[in-house]
Amino acid sequence: MLPSPASDESTDEGSQWCWKQYTAAVLVGGTAAVVAAPFVLTAAGFTTGGVAASSIAASIQSAVYGGTVGSTSVFAVLQSAGAAGLGASAKSALFAGGAGMATWIKNKLAPCQNDGPKCSPDKQ
Repeated sequence: MLPSPASDESTDEGSQWCWKQYTAAVLVGGTAAVVAAPFVLTAAGFTTGGVAASSIAASIQSAVYGGTVGSTSVFAVLQSAGAAGLGASAKSALFAGGAGMATWIKNKLAPCQNDGPKCSPDKQ
């Protein structure tokens, strides 16, 4: 049976370093997603003044929705976020998504070097 993170064996320096790496990935990825969202929305054409002419958003609105956009559609939600900003629940969801993606990338590029699951101490 592998030790839990709360066990005495998890205080091994290698284990702590691994947890620090994952914590850093979560914080950086989550924060980056929340900070980048308004810029991405504006760049796509969801602006405070409405859908920007000749933008990606305008093309999607024309091709997919025509003249009628449902009030609960993804397009309407994105336009609302572009016009009024992101609420707390949207920021929480973005943070969680960014944190998850950053953790996945960290796990693929630089996983902890041990025999067990990520962040368990080495068994020698």
